[in-house]
Amino acid sequence: MTTVREIHAGDLDRLLALQQACFGDEAWTRGMIHEELDRPGGIFLGIGSPLIGFVCAWAVLDELHLLQIGVDPEARRAGLASVLHGALLVAARGRASAAWLEVRADNVAAIAFYLRLGWVEVGRRPRYYADGEDALLFRLEGLGAP
Repeated sequence: MTTVREIHAGDLDRLLALQQACFGDEAWTRGMIHEELDRPGGIFLGIGSPLIGFVCAWAVLDELHLLQIGVDPEARRAGLASVLHGALLVAARGRASAAWLEVRADNVAAIAFYLRLGWVEVGRRPRYYADGEDALLFRLEGLGAP
């Protein structure tokens, strides 16, 4: 079984490659990743060595904001995204009572994934992405913050 662990600066080159493989033109830059790794309240977890998947979120006040979850295209369909999602919720336990995320309205696979995990669509952000695509806003309740 592959263990989920915190991502660190030594993972940066592989994380950049995964970003490109998962998100193409919307991939984060090296500078953006450095900024996220240093952000207070950030949760950055990875799976595999070398890294084959990652999840990034912010825990702010009593909310969790899921920013990204990605798995190497060669390793998909093996449940790794679900493992990362579960590890994120464990890491956020006691810090957040609910979680939020935005997902491209045209990303059918991601929407189905989040719905399977109990996320509920609660809104739409028109023209949220640079190419004009809308984002769907999802919320997950019951994380159990104090």
